Amino acid sequence: MLLPFAILTAGALVFFSAAIQHLNTVTANGIAFAFTDRSTPLSREGFAGRAARTLQNNLESAAMFVPPAILLFSNGSEPPLATTAAGAYIATRISFTLAYWTGRNRLRSFFWGLGMASIAVTAALSAQSILT
Repeated sequence: MLLPFAILTAGALVFFSAAIQHLNTVTANGIAFAFTDRSTPLSREGFAGRAARTLQNNLESAAMFVPPAILLFSNGSEPPLATTAAGAYIATRISFTLAYWTGRNRLRSFFWGLGMASIAVTAALSAQSILT
């Protein structure tokens, strides 16, 4: 039953990424900035930019992974390959996030590819569960 944990992990990564981005913004611009209309755009350089892009990518990843994972789980179908894909998703997305924050681009891209593969497997298994 790794699918529910992977679904929660996807949400937690989005939340944690948003929290890190916000803490970085407050640290760099002061607490008063958090209460403005933010008409002055935030920096997309250095850690601030990587934090923003990490959050965006984690949102996109969750949007691709969570629906088929919920479908598989709600159908009561969790074949061994789905468990493997869910475990891979968790490991690769956490690794992706850490690699992005630390600026390790090759590792980030490697983990992104593995994460996309786990999403594709989960989506294929979900489609198969609907068709059978």
